[in-house]
Amino acid sequence: MKREIVLRGSCQTNSDIFYFTGVAVPDPFYAFTLRGKKCALVGALELGRLRNAGRLDEVFDLSLLSEKFGKGIRLDDTGVLIHLLKKSKIKAIVVSADFPALQLEKLRGAGFDVAVSEKPLFPERDIKDNFEMREIAKANAIASLGFERIENILRESKISGRKIIWHDNILTSEILRYEVEKTSLSKGADALYTIVAGGNQACNPHEVGHGAILPNSLIVADIFPRLRSTGYFGDMTRTFLKGEPTSAQSSLVETVIKAQKLALSKVKDGVDGSVIHNAVDDFFAKNGYFTEFKKGAWGGFFHSTGHGVGLDIHEKVSISPRKCILKTGNVITVEPGLYYRGIGGCRIEDTVAVEKNGMRKLSKYHYNWVIK
Repeated sequence: MKREIVLRGSCQTNSDIFYFTGVAVPDPFYAFTLRGKKCALVGALELGRLRNAGRLDEVFDLSLLSEKFGKGIRLDDTGVLIHLLKKSKIKAIVVSADFPALQLEKLRGAGFDVAVSEKPLFPERDIKDNFEMREIAKANAIASLGFERIENILRESKISGRKIIWHDNILTSEILRYEVEKTSLSKGADALYTIVAGGNQACNPHEVGHGAILPNSLIVADIFPRLRSTGYFGDMTRTFLKGEPTSAQSSLVETVIKAQKLALSKVKDGVDGSVIHNAVDDFFAKNGYFTEFKKGAWGGFFHSTGHGVGLDIHEKVSISPRKCILKTGNVITVEPGLYYRGIGGCRIEDTVAVEKNGMRKLSKYHYNWVIK
């Protein structure tokens, strides 16, 4: 049975509808297929932008149709969509797994056969074209500027006892995150939820970091800017330390750097991502870094080695324990990490494009991590 695709959401939070329309509409709206045509239903505020973008075959005017179809009662956008679909004698539609529940019930209540797809509606998004790769590389170049800003601040700072002082203030995660966000914004990207976490905080990999950055502690900086112009993300992580590392910290960081090199050497078309992930896991174990759950917390290597990147920061393609065959055109991160309370955390991450016989980096920044 032929099913028409129906999308509903904001382009700021729903990457499928952004991919489909190519316009960053901030409020939720409908986009859909109709007898082979790509369509959208929007109000007067967005009508011109979507029509001028040239990505859609037809853009319906919600303001006019809500009165026309309502016959004196102003219909909401779901009511108008129902009229449009029935006018075209559409009976069966398919929506994504995150389609809003209220609108789903209204469509089913109107008599449509609605299938909820567990699989992506646009599997072609897994394969990036040259334009998409360039945009991801641009975003990563902005991330690199963020690392440069962090590094410069750490170099300008002075250690005073158990504190790091920058411009007469105690240096904090919040200060470094703000400087990264400001740098990214000046280059046309939003770096929301940037991670700058030091010491034991970094042992929770998604902890953004708060409070003072301590001397001689590992600092995990994970920057994933999103370009305002096209919506594509970059994703990079580096680890720094201001002061003098212990032998345990040095061993930890150097082992993670070697693990990333190992993983990168195995990336190519046709490889199962789980094979790469297991190789990293085995490498850590052979070097004495084991993963375990103790006293209510995980230690070691307890996340995937990588994930897809594009209009979402985490896309379907993965380097993880689950089987996933990499294909030419996939764009993925490679980001092994180790986390032990008392030593600290380290993660090293780059974004790469999968190619027939290997990979090509879409990110660039050095791996020097000790800052005096």
